[in-house]
Amino acid sequence: MRLTQYSHGSGWACKLAPSELAQVLKQFEQHKALKSENLIVGLENPDDGGVINVGETKIIQTVDFFTPILDSPYDWGRVAAANALSDIYAMGGEPISALQLVCWPREDISFDILAEVINGGLDIMGEAGCTVIGGHSIDDKEPKYGFSVTGIIKDNPLLNNSISDKDKLYITKPLGTGIIATAIKKDIASDEEVLEATNTMVRLNKDALSFAKDNNANALTDVTGFGLLGHLSEMIKGTELSAEINSEKIPVINGVKELLEKGIYPSGSQRNFASIEDKLIHEIEDEKIKIFCDAQTSGGLLISLPSQSTINPKEVKESYGIDIWEIGQITTQYNEKINII
Repeated sequence: MRLTQYSHGSGWACKLAPSELAQVLKQFEQHKALKSENLIVGLENPDDGGVINVGETKIIQTVDFFTPILDSPYDWGRVAAANALSDIYAMGGEPISALQLVCWPREDISFDILAEVINGGLDIMGEAGCTVIGGHSIDDKEPKYGFSVTGIIKDNPLLNNSISDKDKLYITKPLGTGIIATAIKKDIASDEEVLEATNTMVRLNKDALSFAKDNNANALTDVTGFGLLGHLSEMIKGTELSAEINSEKIPVINGVKELLEKGIYPSGSQRNFASIEDKLIHEIEDEKIKIFCDAQTSGGLLISLPSQSTINPKEVKESYGIDIWEIGQITTQYNEKINII
């Protein structure tokens, strides 16, 4: 069975574009349900998760679910769980509990397949030390799976826009999962491409968060549905700062460039490009820009470290078990735009 054939899109490529969401949400900016004296991070300053004070404890809440991104039920479940947990890590928190979200075409796909999906999700939640305490399910023509996750944070949350001039920018996973997911849906992805994308997506961002904290990160976000450039744009928005990135230093999963040359590109990634095009300065080919706008599922962390940071990728791999690439810096030069060289 090819689960991806039951989906109109793939993973986070189904996400609404930032401009589309903003058009709707701006109508509710003054709604009383969005206000609280205990609110730390909400829709007024959107981040990877919401944060609210409950007594002396800071609670992080986030929710993520999506259609099949892989044909393997077990691996789809694992990716869905890792992706949902990522927002907790991106806020600098520790996941505590989760609720499962299941939409399932009961007449079309066996419940045995659903059991495999859930098994994958529970295995990743167990790896993260996050207790699954329940969930909700509905009958749906299109399968969807994910989690609502609650976490706690002992210090102040790591915000996505608390950057400083001359900060160095790092990323912890290669790009291209959206393009490979589209190739899987079209049944043209190689076994090697599927395996590399799967291994990338199921890897938790827990150790990447430890690295960020140990190196006094100023700002943090995870690279998911809006693509690298979309999330970097959110990082600099409203700061009067800008970013400059080196296109040659950005890691890409093997085979992605070749798939792009064959015309494989998710519709969600196309919407990302349209939403951010006026915020870019570049003279490089559009093919690279497309990869940088690719909608990622369970992507890595985008970390902004102080300018004096000196990071050795080999030592980071040995100490934290993660890969890391320095891709650029924060600057004052470009009026809240991204310069790509």
